[in-house]
Amino acid sequence: MNDPITIRNLIACLGIILIQGALIPSHLSGHFPDLSLPVLIFGGLLCYMYKAILDNDWVYILSNSIGLILNGVMIIRIIQAG
Repeated sequence: MNDPITIRNLIACLGIILIQGALIPSHLSGHFPDLSLPVLIFGGLLCYMYKAILDNDWVYILSNSIGLILNGVMIIRIIQAG
C-alpha cells in the first residue's frame, strides 16, 4: 500500500531522525554506552519490526531498520573496544 506523503508521515520521519540518530554522537566521539543499552534497544526494535512488517507500515519499517543498523554497529564497536 502506498501512503501519500502527509504531515503525519513527515513528523514521523522527524521522529526517526531524532530517536534513531541518538547514538550517532557516540559513534562519532567513540564514547560508548554500556553494552546493555544497545542490546536491549536492539531486542525491542526487533519486536517493533515484527509488528511493522505485519502492518506493512513503511515509516516504522524504515525507522526500525535504521535503529537496528545503528544499534547493531554500536554493539559490535563496544565488543571490539572491550
